Amino acid sequence: MKVIGIRGNYGDDDSSGVYLMADSSLLKDNKPFFVPDFAERFTFAPTIVVHVCRLGKNIAKKFAHRYYDKLTVGLAVEAEGLDGSLKNAFDGAAILGDFIDLAALPAEAIGYEVKVDGSTCFTGSTAMLNTDVDGIIEYVSRYMTLKIGDYIFVSRPQCEGVMTINTHITATLDGKEVINMKVK
Repeated sequence: MKVIGIRGNYGDDDSSGVYLMADSSLLKDNKPFFVPDFAERFTFAPTIVVHVCRLGKNIAKKFAHRYYDKLTVGLAVEAEGLDGSLKNAFDGAAILGDFIDLAALPAEAIGYEVKVDGSTCFTGSTAMLNTDVDGIIEYVSRYMTLKIGDYIFVSRPQCEGVMTINTHITATLDGKEVINMKVK
């Protein structure tokens, strides 16, 4: 199982890049994020995450929709001051919300929102992706085989939330709560 992240790819940010995270980077089931002691500041960027449901390599964009079946909101956490891939690949750096089946979501733009202690820190939509999910599937599958159970964080907006001890983070996808967690 792989956890694949895409930098940028949102709104005015036309930069992009692919990075990989360890499977131990996943934090699921609304478990708390425990702030590690190896960096002074941890920030997060909200993103849409897709669940890969089919094995595939060199997937054409017109068939890409067949290779994912669920979406959620994720938080891609970054440790400031660390170099290279360590800043995004440490344990707990890939926070996943509860997944929603694609059939239960609108076919067009899907909205999502993140709140910290009840105050909105990000509101977005899949319409703001520079490369849509199908295009991301096509691109990534050129270089690596996608397998059942892989996760793809499809963007990293230039929105920065701070992982501060004793805060409460919630997120919704299409109005449905998918993250409800604490930072400790």
